[in-house]
Amino acid sequence: MKDSIFILEADRPTGIATVSALFNTGSKHSNRHIHVTAGVSPNSSQEVRTKLSQCGAEVVVIDDPKNVKFKNVHKLMIILTPERLDAGLIYVEAANRDMVPFVLLQSVVMADERNDYVGKKYGELEEKVKELITKECTNDEVKDSHVHRYWSILRAGVYDHYLLAFKDCIKKGVLDLPIGDGEFAPVSVEDVGKAAEHMLDKSENYYSKIYTITGCELLSGKLLAERLSQTLHHELVYKPSEDEQHIKEHIKQYITTPVEVETVYRLFEFIKEGKLKYVTPHFTEIEGWKPKTVVQFFLENKVEILNN
Repeated sequence: MKDSIFILEADRPTGIATVSALFNTGSKHSNRHIHVTAGVSPNSSQEVRTKLSQCGAEVVVIDDPKNVKFKNVHKLMIILTPERLDAGLIYVEAANRDMVPFVLLQSVVMADERNDYVGKKYGELEEKVKELITKECTNDEVKDSHVHRYWSILRAGVYDHYLLAFKDCIKKGVLDLPIGDGEFAPVSVEDVGKAAEHMLDKSENYYSKIYTITGCELLSGKLLAERLSQTLHHELVYKPSEDEQHIKEHIKQYITTPVEVETVYRLFEFIKEGKLKYVTPHFTEIEGWKPKTVVQFFLENKVEILNN
């Protein structure tokens, strides 16, 4: 029997990375063993839909979250855009209604400590996931039908691709990342997708647990500039910007939605405040997994950083 996995919203970068990982992990996952449904937003591009389909997923467009059904779904992963966080509550209730055995929520770093809009929304959603799924486990009707409910939460740290928002100044020889003397461990989307794939595959190991995934190396702005200089053979100095509007203009060139711009800006503030100065242990049991370093990221994006 195939394991039925439903991923929402799969057109997000983490969704694409997770679907790709599900179909690229060797013999343990194959079309014979899993059926992956990739739910995408109506605004998703045809290019993204084609990519998900080519990976092996069945692509469905979610016009209205209220119409989503999860009948016969064994594992559900919920990924949300900052503009559609309210849809998360709808998805969780639908998962509860349709008796989905396992729900994996991708959340944000420090979701239970933040007072910004996105942080508070994810904090509420995390509580709803834990409340609904746990409550159903004690329901006599569910016990009688031998369906048990479990959840896990995967919080993503600061993505390395946010650094591309500063490429114009990098070309001019300045890294004006607004983090002061703060340090952080940037993580790649591919690594978050790989961790999500592992949690979906080995879900019984992660029931009722919350994980934060970061990159594998703690970096300051100064060290980041040094690595960039060495990797790209491009002289670079670190001059942290204090101009909020200037920083947001940087981010807007790379991220177009206002809510997400504010979200990324807040992450840089957290770094500056020393709140993200840590490296979380990676899922070391993932065979053959080598997390991407920031040097690898810079090399992969050298042309975009220096020539565009």
